[in-house]
Amino acid sequence: MKIMYRKKITTISLVVFLAYVCSTTLIHTAFAAEGTPGCGMFEIRPGCELGGWMHLLVGDALTGGMLGVLFHHMAHKTNSKLEAILEEQEALRKRRKDYAVIQLKSLFNTILYTLGNLNKDIINHNRAYHAEQNEDRKLWLRGVLLPEIISEEQKMGRIIQSTSNTLISSSDVLEPEISKQISGTITFVAEITRQEEEDGSFNLPKYDVCKTKIKFLTELFSDYSFDTHEFARTEVKQKEVKASSRISSRAETSLRYAN
Repeated sequence: MKIMYRKKITTISLVVFLAYVCSTTLIHTAFAAEGTPGCGMFEIRPGCELGGWMHLLVGDALTGGMLGVLFHHMAHKTNSKLEAILEEQEALRKRRKDYAVIQLKSLFNTILYTLGNLNKDIINHNRAYHAEQNEDRKLWLRGVLLPEIISEEQKMGRIIQSTSNTLISSSDVLEPEISKQISGTITFVAEITRQEEEDGSFNLPKYDVCKTKIKFLTELFSDYSFDTHEFARTEVKQKEVKASSRISSRAETSLRYAN
């Protein structure tokens, strides 16, 4: 973009200068041979009027040259301002990208931590619920443990919303494929909801798959270079996370059927 602006401005300046010189040359050619009798065509001394060619050289050509220098100076000055603006915009874009990577990495780590706490609360609830034989005691345990699970779910919802807002605000500085991966993971995590089984226990479906997807993104953010402001190549990692997701899904399905 910088080169394009420089070429454009330089071309316009040269065209204006050449057009001016050519037009003045054609106009003065008709009377270039005329001058004061006894004086040479290019002679400058008292009593000799300037001929057409001298008018062109001393007057028009000098004026055109000064205008050309002026245009060149203005073009250079304008180009310098444009380059400064473009460099400032590029630096701002890189700073925004660095900040987005830091924020998204922190948010996904928080999601992973909160998801782990939610899964632990569900496991603790199921263990305590099944260990108790008294029905009244079971109801009391559920009344105590269920609010903790709901609190973690609400916390998870708020974090997911913050992550989504961060992605939207930084989508113009992130690569399209990176934004697509992050958006897909956010959608996948948001769709996970607690399910209640017939025996009164709770289940968090696709927990392992969700954890694998989040860990992949955190590794992706860890490979980001703040020197080059670029992500490392992730083709191999994408294949690994897909394979891990398929294995986790099969294991979860087998466990569900076994139960």
